[in-house]
This record gives sequence, structure tokens and C-alpha cells, in this order.
Amino acid sequence: MNDIMILSIHFVMLGISLAIPIGPIKLEMIKHGLYGGFWPSWLVGIGAVCADILFMSFIFLGLSPFLHDKWITICMLLTGIIMLSYLGISTIRSSVSLSLVKENITDVKKPFWTGFVIAVMNPYNLMFWFGVYGGSLQSIPSTSSNMIRIGLSFCIIVGIILWNLNVAFTVHFFRTLINDFTIRWLIRFAGIGLLAFSSFLTYKLFALFPS
Repeated sequence: MNDIMILSIHFVMLGISLAIPIGPIKLEMIKHGLYGGFWPSWLVGIGAVCADILFMSFIFLGLSPFLHDKWITICMLLTGIIMLSYLGISTIRSSVSLSLVKENITDVKKPFWTGFVIAVMNPYNLMFWFGVYGGSLQSIPSTSSNMIRIGLSFCIIVGIILWNLNVAFTVHFFRTLINDFTIRWLIRFAGIGLLAFSSFLTYKLFALFPS
């Protein structure tokens, strides 16, 4: 029982470690948080978590070899490049309009699906779930039941949710302390960051093809 408790803490910390790095999801959470506060930012994170649960389900169903196919990877990279480029450009353009910065986002579907699609199309999410996560499952005693393995896996999701809550709350309260000019530039930098990730995915796409 003590081993399971230690593993639970380990998996929660693994989820937090996965969620800490600044990537496309965190940039979207920051952007939506600056626009509309806690809920839009939180919904982006929830959408990403739903994608993580989908990946976890694929592993338990034994579908990971299918998702490692080269042409599946190419399609995902292309979709990710298009998605991140669109978000980056639209973010920079919207930062010019001060009225948009003051606007509260009321359509809950948009931030949720944005988070979900970015997470699904992020190849580094795949690398974690089919690499690091797959290896972490080996640390679970072989005598453990599937329910324990699933429960420990969801501890990773708990870790991700805890960090996403931290980001959403931080951005929500931070936006009340700064002026519109600063918010506009922070959103602009988020857009530049999204374009940078798009460029990196483009590099990875060309690296798949032999010269």
C-alpha cells in the first residue's frame, strides 16, 4: 500500500513536470487569461487535459504503433503548423485592437476546442504519452490490477490539472495589476511564441524527409 502511495505522488509530480514548460498550450492559456480572466484560460487547459486522456486511452487500447506511423506524424505536423500559424497571426493582429483586450470571452467552446486541438496536434505530447508515460508504467508492480494502473495514470492528469489551475489563477489576478498597454504587448509576445513553435514544427517536418 505504501508503494502505491509513493507511486501516486511520483505520478502527480510527473504530471506537474509535464505541465510546467511554456509551450503552445500555456501560451494560449496566458492569452485567453489576459483577454477574459480565469475561465477562458482554465477552459483551454481543460481542453488540453481531455486530449491527454485520449492519448492515455490509446495506450491502454494498444493503438500506439498506429500513431507512430510516419504518414500519421506528417499529417499531425502539418495540421499543427497550420493551427499554430493561424493562432499566432490572429493573436498578433488582435493585440492591435484595444477593444479586444477589454473584451470578455463568453463562448466557452472556443477556448476548450483550441486547447484540445493544440494538444492533439502537438507531437511532443505524443512523445510524452508514448515514451515517458509508457516507460513510467513499467515502474508499476506487475502484480497490480488494471484499476490500480489506471488510477495511477490519472494521477498524472491530476498533476497537470493542478498546474493549469495555478496558471489560470495567476494570469487572472496578474491582469488586474497591469494596464491595457502591457496586456496588449504580452498578448503580442504570446502570438510570436506560437509562431516560433510553428516554425519549429516546420523544421521537424522537413527533417522527416531525407536530403
